[in-house]
Amino acid sequence: MSTKLTIPLFSLAALMVVGCQEGTTREDVADARAEVQEQQADVAAARADADAEVAAEQDDVDAARREANKPVLDNDAAEDVTEERQDVAEARTDANAEIQDEQADVTEAKQELQQTEAEFQQTQARDAFGQQAQQQLALADQKIEQLENRENAQDGASEQATEDQISNLKAQRERVDDALDDMNSAEIMKWQEHQKHVQLALSEL
Repeated sequence: MSTKLTIPLFSLAALMVVGCQEGTTREDVADARAEVQEQQADVAAARADADAEVAAEQDDVDAARREANKPVLDNDAAEDVTEERQDVAEARTDANAEIQDEQADVTEAKQELQQTEAEFQQTQARDAFGQQAQQQLALADQKIEQLENRENAQDGASEQATEDQISNLKAQRERVDDALDDMNSAEIMKWQEHQKHVQLALSEL
């Protein structure tokens, strides 16, 4: 009869973090929403600045027009009115371009938010599946511990048979671990491509 050290693996599995885990958190979603709000605020600010700039240029037009309508006409007054009107047109063009740029930023931020929300949903789905897999690993660890305790009380052929059973179960458990590592380190939107490998490894556990 041999004496072996029994390690309660199942108690470690519940605390184990598998591999380098990719994923998206609630904080990522909140940051993406904040970015959309910030870009929307930039659009509002651009519109306010545009209105102020156009209004200022329009004031110059009105002033030039009043100057041109005086009884004693300045020779350059008519030209001033034309120039000020051109300034108004340019201010409107520039303002529209600035607003369009800000609106494009809003559109991009909204698209990124949608992507972030989709990734978060996939992260939750993957993590839920991973937790189920960990529960099955914990059961396997309990079985390994039971077998090791039994082996300590055995001799000869029965001891060897139990040892072989333990080795096979540990090898199968390692395959599950490797499959989980691959799944968790994959791009979050592609995790389901690795899920079937985990399921297959679990079915052999």
